[in-house]
Amino acid sequence: MKKLLVLALLLLFTTGTFAQDADPNASNTVVVISNSTKLSDQADVFSVFDQYERPFWNSLVSQGDLLGFGHMSHSWGDEYNHNVYFVAEDKSAFFDAWDRYSTELDVPEDVLNETQRKILKHKDNIYIHTAFYGNGELTSGTVMLNQNRVSFADQGTWVSLFREYAFPILKEMVDEGKLNSFGLLLHEWGDEWNTNYYFQADDELQFHEAWSEYISTLSSEHPDVIEQLVDMTMAHKDNLLYERVPQQ
Repeated sequence: MKKLLVLALLLLFTTGTFAQDADPNASNTVVVISNSTKLSDQADVFSVFDQYERPFWNSLVSQGDLLGFGHMSHSWGDEYNHNVYFVAEDKSAFFDAWDRYSTELDVPEDVLNETQRKILKHKDNIYIHTAFYGNGELTSGTVMLNQNRVSFADQGTWVSLFREYAFPILKEMVDEGKLNSFGLLLHEWGDEWNTNYYFQADDELQFHEAWSEYISTLSSEHPDVIEQLVDMTMAHKDNLLYERVPQQ
């Protein structure tokens, strides 16, 4: 039965898939669909995603309809523990892919209904994905999502500072194998967290080491920049997620 299976949560920005020339001004669209489920239901929800949705999204990526997608579970942070993200050239390309999902995905009705009942909370966001860089490998690992509220009057300055000063530091860390990928996620549609960035690392230990090095380098080389970034940030939260990549 071809029906919409509303499971996903995004974050994402799959990170490793987007190795590219180092252009901090490049951009595309990331859609994040976030859901929460009871821990006792999480394995069942993930199993349905892996059995029915993952093959479908893989086919759209192979056909060029999407640039990528990913699935992330909760490690530390808020209640959203079932997250799926999609990367597309632009919003139009994403909505075309979503229309195909809504009409072509074949899921038994009883499975669909049972899974939907296990979704306790849902939200989604559309982001402008920019200043991103990766090593070209899609692997399981830790994803840190750093979310911030910045006045729209200051956001352009915040982003310009990130591109000029943070991007080169983080790119060098990816090239040295200390991170797998990073990027900015800027609000287009969705909640109030409008100026966000992510790191993807092999595991939590590598992430914490990379975070310490990044903050230390930015603080020592550009103390005025980190002060400006902090001053422009009105509110902040972060989450650690786990990028699920099943073994082939």
